[in-house]
Amino acid sequence: MTYDWFFSMLEVRPSAEGQTDVVYNIHWRLGGDDGTGHSAFVYGRVGCTYTEGDPFIEFDDIQKTDVEGWTTTNLGDDRVATLKAQIDAMIAEEITPTTEEMTPPWQNGG
Repeated sequence: MTYDWFFSMLEVRPSAEGQTDVVYNIHWRLGGDDGTGHSAFVYGRVGCTYTEGDPFIEFDDIQKTDVEGWTTTNLGDDRVATLKAQIDAMIAEEITPTTEEMTPPWQNGG
């Protein structure tokens, strides 16, 4: 299984802690792919905090790896492991379904 992070939006404060365009919320999506055509995604938002004096990356210089690090740090190892387990379960359900969706019989002309 391979996992990849995607980031659709970064919420910023125009001015905070002596800096400009300070990221405080990250909108993320984590995808998993089993390599055989099955994939699944989970998504959410996580807050992050910049403290004056900490190393700061100007908004235009932020890289995906920076945001991925902030995301995983703020979610925590246990939450990231749970998200990956959810993706694994979704893919397992796609491969071997344990439930089905069925149209009510009265809508099938019956």
